Amino acid sequence: MKTTKIIATGILAMGLATANLYALDTNERLELLESAMIEQATTPAQKSAVSEYLANIAKEKVEMAQALRDRAGSTRGGKALSQMNEKKELLRRAEALEKEAKKYQTVSMDLNQGSMRVAQN
Repeated sequence: MKTTKIIATGILAMGLATANLYALDTNERLELLESAMIEQATTPAQKSAVSEYLANIAKEKVEMAQALRDRAGSTRGGKALSQMNEKKELLRRAEALEKEAKKYQTVSMDLNQGSMRVAQN
């Protein structure tokens, strides 16, 4: 019985450890796909579509950051120290999302301007 519990705990721990690595790998894959989309966009229509996609992602990230800021501003029951730590973490995550949103907006605007230049030529 004890051996079964130890084996089950070991399998659970391995699963949790690899799940976090898989999440990082998924984010890297998404970044690679986005960069490939940007590089492969050659026609004005393609550049416009990718630009719109990136602008939508930026908008979603700004909205998520605002939701985190709203959540950080609300008060909940609990100890003051844990509330303060949670508020700091939520604000840190909101700032990170806003930085990512700015990157997406910048790339989106660059692509949009590039598609206009190609269309004018």
